[in-house]
Amino acid sequence: MNAAIGQFSQFLLSERNASRDTARAYLREVSDLRAFLKETKGRDPEKAHGGWKTVTTADLRRFFSARFPALRPSSLARKISAIRSFFAFLVGQGVLSGNPALSLTAPRREMRLPEFLPVDEMMDLLRSMPGGGEREARDSAILELLYSSGLRVGELVALRREDVHLEGGTVRVSGKGRKVRIVPVGEKAVRALKEYLTAREARSVPRDSSDRGVLFRNLRGGGLTARSVARILENALRRAGVGRRLSPHGLRHTFATHLLESGADLRAIQEMLGHASLSTTQRYARVNVSHLVRAYESAHPLSRAGRRS
Repeated sequence: MNAAIGQFSQFLLSERNASRDTARAYLREVSDLRAFLKETKGRDPEKAHGGWKTVTTADLRRFFSARFPALRPSSLARKISAIRSFFAFLVGQGVLSGNPALSLTAPRREMRLPEFLPVDEMMDLLRSMPGGGEREARDSAILELLYSSGLRVGELVALRREDVHLEGGTVRVSGKGRKVRIVPVGEKAVRALKEYLTAREARSVPRDSSDRGVLFRNLRGGGLTARSVARILENALRRAGVGRRLSPHGLRHTFATHLLESGADLRAIQEMLGHASLSTTQRYARVNVSHLVRAYESAHPLSRAGRRS
């Protein structure tokens, strides 16, 4: 890997404590910018005299305009953030005296509320899971855990057996930025996990298993991928007759929404989800009108319920 980009990669992983997925995404954007500058200016900023010092704000505006003319605001904002972080790194290293990406204006992100399942459909989904052997027990435990604890799919597939404390009803999760949090696991999910582990231990793992310590494994003994979990959910939705599409992340939204609508504290939900900012949690969790009306009626001093109290 080339000098500045390679150093940036090490910085992201070691000092910023970024996940490997985040580091890859940032490096992809910087590499794309480098390719664009080579095409349009005929100079490789990693090798030419002056290097990245010659890149101007106008160059960056041309890059985003040419490469991403119709990109969604949220996606474009992420790309701008990656490029801005790269130049901020170069400023911090003393390579540049100023950050040419600072004056780039990120577009206003649209407020897209994620899909989630109503309580009755979520219960139908979980009840529809078939019994059987290790695979069926595994799939049921995966969906129960996603809904019970609100994990990201990447967090789920990275779980090790020792991360799950069944007696205490908790799971240790390594989240974004490698931040570790302890999340409660409901009784039904604990039962599903016990059934899965019993079925799993009844079958010997192949000797060429790629990862024997992983919690959720495929039939060859290796770890599952995020795509595998998405397929498990797709099959379960079809089996339950739920007439909508939902990603594994949608179960995380379902978890947060159901907790909030049941009266859980927003900051407690924030901690369970592993959000650094409360505003992120507010975007994830929907509050329906009836919930707001109930809260108003019970708390406001001018409401009928408030006057009675």
